[in-house]
Amino acid sequence: MGIDFTKTPHPLVEKSKGELNTSIMLFKAVRYKWLVKFGRIAVPHIIWIPGMKSLIKKTVFRQFCGGETLDETQNVVKSLAKHHVNAISDYSAEQADTREKQEEAKKNILASIGFAGTQQNVPFACVKITGICARPLLEKISRGDTLSEEEAKEKQDFHERLDVLCSAANEQGKKMFIDAEETWINPAINEAAEMMMAKYNKERHVVYTTIQFYTVDAVSYLQRLIDDAPYKVALKLVRGAYHEQENERAAHAGYPTPILPGKVATDESYNAGLRLCMAHLDKVSFCAATHNVDSINLLIALMNERNISADSHIISFSQLYGMRDNLTFGLASEGYNVSKYVPYGPLKEVIPYLIRRAEENSGIGDQMSEELQMLQRAKKAKNAKQEG
Repeated sequence: MGIDFTKTPHPLVEKSKGELNTSIMLFKAVRYKWLVKFGRIAVPHIIWIPGMKSLIKKTVFRQFCGGETLDETQNVVKSLAKHHVNAISDYSAEQADTREKQEEAKKNILASIGFAGTQQNVPFACVKITGICARPLLEKISRGDTLSEEEAKEKQDFHERLDVLCSAANEQGKKMFIDAEETWINPAINEAAEMMMAKYNKERHVVYTTIQFYTVDAVSYLQRLIDDAPYKVALKLVRGAYHEQENERAAHAGYPTPILPGKVATDESYNAGLRLCMAHLDKVSFCAATHNVDSINLLIALMNERNISADSHIISFSQLYGMRDNLTFGLASEGYNVSKYVPYGPLKEVIPYLIRRAEENSGIGDQMSEELQMLQRAKKAKNAKQEG
């Protein structure tokens, strides 16, 4: 018998009526693709208008982020722990175009690793490479262009920053997620991630690279890693969050989109990735970072077939903070190893992350999203409790 993911999780019912109303308003708003597309273009330019920062912080930021500082996330981490859910503190700045910003990001991630070392329910740290390396350099590395002497030094500095972070996670007995980003910079990210896995994954799974299964080459890349890597392969499996940017760039530049044609193809790709990982557990450890119920149920069935316990240390699940609480807390209630990604950072630095979350929830037409239905059930339960 599977997990009943239709139950309204207790943490939602514990929210105030005002918090629930704000969340309902937000998820109703992001149903409209035109509004989300306008926000992606306009928000970075209008955030300085008086009152705009406060509005964003009270709505979309509060929904999807744990706070602006690591300290502000600690109440979220403690709340998750009460429900047997792990947390991943994610410093989500990703526009580090100067050395100063890159060093600042490294400092913040090191702080999150230190915090993880004090918390039993924070098993992972994570890094977004565009937080510690400039995008133009990542693009040039990814194209295979010849680097100038100065660029070669910047690349070395970037690798050293990443090494410092992976080393710190290893010393704390924690694991490090390296996030994937757009396809035109992912070759540079993959190269760096594979270097770190080769260094730190000799005896245990420490460094996790991320594969986005909405890309046409995701399964073949995974197969190559499994076949060729002379180290333990650790993976975070995601569908991908840059649909609009990928397709727009491909159309503008006149090359075939690197993204699979639609949801069915992406689902098939993701599930193929799950099966491939499950067939190589002698070498692979992975986190299924997914909001898709069918994929979660598939993985549970595969684990059951192989008599792998729910709390296995080599297989875990993850969802984003502010989304799919029914999945996270449903998995936790059955003893599965599940975590919430808890982003944090200065509001102006996490705008790209917030826009992607809005895009992920847009375009559902006349149908209410699962999120919206769940929030309305929580509000109804709260009203009934108060009236009773």
